[in-house]
Amino acid sequence: MGCETPEPVITPKLVVVEQVDTATVPLFGNYVGVTKASLDVEVRARVDGFVQDKSFIEGSAIKEGDLLYSIDNRPYLAVVNRLKANVESQQSVLDKSQRDVERLKPLYEQDAASQLDFDNAISILSQARSSLAASKAELEEAELELSYTQITSPISGLVSRSEVDIGALVGSNGQSLLTRVKQVDPIYVTFNMSALDYLNARRRMTSYSEQQEAEAEGKAVEGFVTITLPDDSEYRYLGNVRFTDPSVNPETGTFEVRAELPNPNRELLPGQYTNVRIKLNEMKNAIVIPQKATQVEQGGVYVMVVLPNNKVERRFIVIEHQSQLGVVVKSGLKAGELVIVEGMHRVRHGQLAEPLTAEQYLKKEDAIEKEQALQQQILEQEQEQK
Repeated sequence: MGCETPEPVITPKLVVVEQVDTATVPLFGNYVGVTKASLDVEVRARVDGFVQDKSFIEGSAIKEGDLLYSIDNRPYLAVVNRLKANVESQQSVLDKSQRDVERLKPLYEQDAASQLDFDNAISILSQARSSLAASKAELEEAELELSYTQITSPISGLVSRSEVDIGALVGSNGQSLLTRVKQVDPIYVTFNMSALDYLNARRRMTSYSEQQEAEAEGKAVEGFVTITLPDDSEYRYLGNVRFTDPSVNPETGTFEVRAELPNPNRELLPGQYTNVRIKLNEMKNAIVIPQKATQVEQGGVYVMVVLPNNKVERRFIVIEHQSQLGVVVKSGLKAGELVIVEGMHRVRHGQLAEPLTAEQYLKKEDAIEKEQALQQQILEQEQEQK
């Protein structure tokens, strides 16, 4: 009999696979936002006068009540002193009128004084009281104007540049705006959301009571936002949506959303552009695979699936969404199937493959390398003995 040719042994190719899982995938909206001071207060002069002193460093952090400017107070102090003297004078008149009434009252009751004298004394006492009250009111007004010559910060925050120099005339007859103070802790970030994203965010509110509560608080969109710093790193604090514009801009089809973020270390300053991300909705029981399991060609996106008989199938899929968890597959895969994530270049459609986990693959590769090294060593020893 002739020698029969042995059938070639097909060695399955080693590939790393992962099982297709289902997961709840959050859907995020990504926008470009701008930071704004939560309070931006103009510091203005309430009285006329010349600036005597500036008591702050421009651009520095200040606290509520800190002295910023001093206006020449001598004219206002003179008015206060004059009105104080007037109050003392009116008080003396009132005291005398009170004594007159007290002296005439027993005389009137004993018919020793006339009705006219007693009525005049009571009238003078009433006038004295009214004059004293008017004088005190004028004094309070003058003291208030005197206090306005010491201009303090209405809030805590960062003070801007000074708009006036020492010696400048300020007030209604001069420069009114002196500087600005911006509160940056907390800080706002505003961004524009599309009407479609708004709809998705509203659908996340499953109950009517949630929607009503959000609208009552002035935020039709609820949730927390994350933003990035200028170096593209993620800011450590989350922002809470505090306000949504109740109307859509007809030119852009978007509406403004404002979130509030803590800023204790002043890492953020007003006017910065930042990337904003907010959760709009979520997909439950979504088919998720790693991004590295997909390949793209002219016909579309495909994956290599290892079937239960270890044969490889090239399968086209339809992608619904790409998230941080991976690629969400709309159709083409089922949960529990095995997709190749490493070693796709070794196999083709219809070939046999040995599906391994990443750990099993590393162990097997290590064993193969050791076997090859041992064979090489034996071969070298045989060559040396010849």
